[in-house]
Amino acid sequence: MLHLSHFEPDSARFPEFLACLWQGPVPPDLHLVKWLYLEGESPRMAVLWEGDAAAEAYMEQAFGGFGAFATTVVEDATPGLAAAFARDLDAFGEWTRARGATDEEVDRALDVRRRGRDAPDQDAAAAAGRAWASGN
Repeated sequence: MLHLSHFEPDSARFPEFLACLWQGPVPPDLHLVKWLYLEGESPRMAVLWEGDAAAEAYMEQAFGGFGAFATTVVEDATPGLAAAFARDLDAFGEWTRARGATDEEVDRALDVRRRGRDAPDQDAAAAAGRAWASGN
């Protein structure tokens, strides 16, 4: 399962955090995807990771006692956004089908995206989205 955690360390306990982070075993199911420092005055980080219940418990232990730590389960929809950036309806349709959508669901999803892609400007695209939502 993919998780996104945000961590704002307690500055008074940061040296303890660093030392404890390097201590003891790490669950074999914990897979680090990204460790990111967020811009701002105080240190804040985000970590994208995969793992099971043991990994979840480890992450809470490793980070939770040393500052504000919050995690949410996320879904990787990168191929869908990549298709949008490439204006590639076929790729979006293939990705949607691969996720288990029916042909009818794929056609409907492609319809709103095609209307937006083919619109002459953003205002027209927004109007096309509203018309699609109302069944027109």
